[in-house]
Amino acid sequence: MRHSTCVLAIVSGFIALAGVEVAVAGNESASEKGYIYTYPSKVPADYVFYRAGKEAPLQEEPLVSMADVRNFFTRKTLLDPSAPIPAEDAVELKLRIRELAQQLIDHAEAQISDQYRVIVTTFVNLNHLYKTSGLGRILGEQMISEFQRAEIEVIDVRMTPAIQIVEGYGEYALSRDMAQLSYVHDAQAVVVGTYTVSDGQIMINARLLHQGDGAVLSSGSIVIAENRLVHGFMQDEAVPPRQCTPVRLHDLSEIKPEK
Repeated sequence: MRHSTCVLAIVSGFIALAGVEVAVAGNESASEKGYIYTYPSKVPADYVFYRAGKEAPLQEEPLVSMADVRNFFTRKTLLDPSAPIPAEDAVELKLRIRELAQQLIDHAEAQISDQYRVIVTTFVNLNHLYKTSGLGRILGEQMISEFQRAEIEVIDVRMTPAIQIVEGYGEYALSRDMAQLSYVHDAQAVVVGTYTVSDGQIMINARLLHQGDGAVLSSGSIVIAENRLVHGFMQDEAVPPRQCTPVRLHDLSEIKPEK
């Protein structure tokens, strides 16, 4: 009787290995002949079918994945001008520009606030250095705020010598008309920047340059998604209709007064 029991156990083991469907994790499936082989731990399904001498069933790929669904609605939202833009998008853009400004400050070898008065320029398209957009102007505008927030002295070159008052409209102190602005500014460094658009992503690079020789004092870069907020900023991207007017920068503290 004891020998019969041992033989039955051995035969059962061979049957479990020879051609039956086995459980992957212990209790999930039974064999075609009523035998189950329980693995002590979970193993890959293809290994289980290999041990059983069978081919694993082909897993059909879904015609539409969840990623496809998300991408569809993302594109639809991007192209739908009537859909409201989430406030979080504007906050996120502001925080990313703050990150870029902090990179310029952290990467500088010298303490910027102690040695430099800074002018911030409009960011331009890397592939056309005279082409810019609302995005380029927003980047420059926010960089002014972030540098001043870091206690770095910033000069706004758009300030007019006198306030202009227009009845029915308001009071103006900023202009881009060179006939109303100064051609010379006392600054030691300039913030310049470029952006490049590719497949829904925008690479933004910024540098702090020494005004005398163009030496790079620091640099930084970020990547942002071209969501509907950013897409709207770029709709007016264009080249100025006329040639720009040069403005000279000087470190007036180094100019010796005439005797």
